[in-house]
Amino acid sequence: MPDVYICMDGVPIWAELKIIKNGRVSIAKSQIAWHLSHSRCKGVSFFLAHDPSTGDVYLFDGVSAPEIQGSRFDDLSSAVRWRGDLRSATAALRICALESWSQLR
Repeated sequence: MPDVYICMDGVPIWAELKIIKNGRVSIAKSQIAWHLSHSRCKGVSFFLAHDPSTGDVYLFDGVSAPEIQGSRFDDLSSAVRWRGDLRSATAALRICALESWSQLR
């Protein structure tokens, strides 16, 4: 189960919080399984990864977990849904969740 569940104005958001270390994001097999299973049930989830060296925060779709795991962060630019600062992350999560929900319907 992800680290955070947020419900903003009726928009449910599950998010896994990660720190970028040595240019990579480490994801446990159980986390990959949860996000893929959740996606198969038409659920929406995300990974929110923080780069302490730059202060940037990156948002990825939960279904991208297998692609993210083990990859060099520099090779993941196509999978990034949003990039910004930590203060803007909550609003970005809501917008991306709404977009994802609308695509499922």
